[in-house]
Amino acid sequence: MSAPNYNFLSAIRIQEKKERAVAFIVARLNSSRLPMKQFRLIGDRPLLQWIIDSLNTCAELDEVVIATVAEVENEHLRDFAHDHKIPCFWYEGEVDHVTTRLRKAAEEFDADICVLVSADCPLIYAPAIDLLVKELRNHPDADWVQAKSDRTGNRPALQGIGVARKRAWQKADDISNKPELKEHQFPVIQRHPELFRKHKCHLARELYDPFHHRFSVDTLADLEFMNELHRELREAGRSFSLLNALDWLGSHQDLLKINRHVHQMRVGEERKKALMIVDAGKDHGYGHLMRCRELAMQVTERLGWPVTFLLEDEKAKQILEEAGIRSLEKGFSSIREIPKRLNAFDLIILDTYSQRHIEHGWRRELPVKSKVVVLDRMEDWTNEADLVVIPGVTYDESTQPRKEGGRRVLWGREYVILRREIRKLQRKDISKDLDVLVYLYPSDQKEIMWRLGKRNGLRVHVLQDFEEGFPSLLARSYTFLSGFGYSFYEALALGAYPVAWPLSHSHRIDAMKFYDRLGMKPWVVESVEQAEVAVTAIREEKKADVKLADGTPKIVEEISSLWRNKQG
Repeated sequence: MSAPNYNFLSAIRIQEKKERAVAFIVARLNSSRLPMKQFRLIGDRPLLQWIIDSLNTCAELDEVVIATVAEVENEHLRDFAHDHKIPCFWYEGEVDHVTTRLRKAAEEFDADICVLVSADCPLIYAPAIDLLVKELRNHPDADWVQAKSDRTGNRPALQGIGVARKRAWQKADDISNKPELKEHQFPVIQRHPELFRKHKCHLARELYDPFHHRFSVDTLADLEFMNELHRELREAGRSFSLLNALDWLGSHQDLLKINRHVHQMRVGEERKKALMIVDAGKDHGYGHLMRCRELAMQVTERLGWPVTFLLEDEKAKQILEEAGIRSLEKGFSSIREIPKRLNAFDLIILDTYSQRHIEHGWRRELPVKSKVVVLDRMEDWTNEADLVVIPGVTYDESTQPRKEGGRRVLWGREYVILRREIRKLQRKDISKDLDVLVYLYPSDQKEIMWRLGKRNGLRVHVLQDFEEGFPSLLARSYTFLSGFGYSFYEALALGAYPVAWPLSHSHRIDAMKFYDRLGMKPWVVESVEQAEVAVTAIREEKKADVKLADGTPKIVEEISSLWRNKQG
């Protein structure tokens, strides 16, 4: 009589027992690229709620657990779990040891089959998860299950999901002996096929992604993509689901442009940290802040580098917080005050006004390893920077020769920064229902322009301070009257003719360069009478016909090349 087949008997016992399947939602709230992203809204509910709602429809799951780490910020996750009657695994170990956190969670919740769910993927699909769990249950010798690509090489659209046995998680954690292996979600399982037995299966045909697009939320661009997708599906009377999303994107591929540029960090890839030192607030305005915010977001999106700001104004900090950008708690009055706080940063970007005096030798106060970029300042002290970017056309190279061994200088219309609010409005056909939008500092000039409009029947909007709706007001205006500044480029991008009422002689010179180099009529005024003539003439001409595109990607590429050039 032959000996019993123990593998066969083991398989029978496993099937009789029906392995316990638990989904573990991997979440932390202090993401370096988009903090608190799990609680940011997509449509009418937080990202995390979309995930929970989908998992609750899975037929093959025995339990759903939020797996987080013991940090103050994550108390919100614990509160959410309590309110929704979901278990929360509160890991007290090393913050970046994701593999150990998940292994301990699987052991505590007695999971035979572990479903890893990334808390940044709102479009998970319950039927596909059920299929993967059933496939693994039906193949007791397999350590994990993977969905195959389709016949044309398209990968499954089910992102942020991994299904494996607890024994695979335990072994993977044991052999993850490097930081980059510990801090990701079990990369060694795929890297060592000789150690982990894989079972492959097919998903339904409609679950494959011909666009090879990202459906995770790591940046503000990803969140914007999800919200635009949600809005369009809702207006079409369709639910926000993976199947509907894939079907809709097939005929609405312009949506993919919103976050196609976002860089997906790879295991082991170095993530540099950037600091922006910016002047903003009552004495400076918010134009420089808004362009720096856009540059910061594209550094994060295109390179994967988190950005922190150093500034003094509370309103400015609030603007950044809404965009998911961190700022340091305390401001600064000189470069010499802050060197000890900069050691953690590989890249430092300075965007300061001319009123802030910076002494020669300032670079010695900063970390030696850091690369330094200066925006919009061309003075002797900027020669100590690695790169100077003049995001516009006002630079005069003949009067600012490059010194030996000093900075590189980028300038021209191809380096103009257009923030995403402006770019979004560029794509729309917006009616011009304002004759002039006024943004002037002196209160008497504001009052004069308001009275002028009332007396002459002009449709005038006078900005009193920073207004959230400024881009929309620009798009609706024939004319933009202001002291010369960066918003002149934004006005042009939206078809509003900029008229300069300069605050200083240097502003007047820059304004004349602006008009000359863009081939425009130089409307520079010094009185209300001249302003009235300009506004009336421009209203008859109807539109500023100068095309501008966003040059931020070129600036980001040049910043990235600072390291490549060194290595070369």
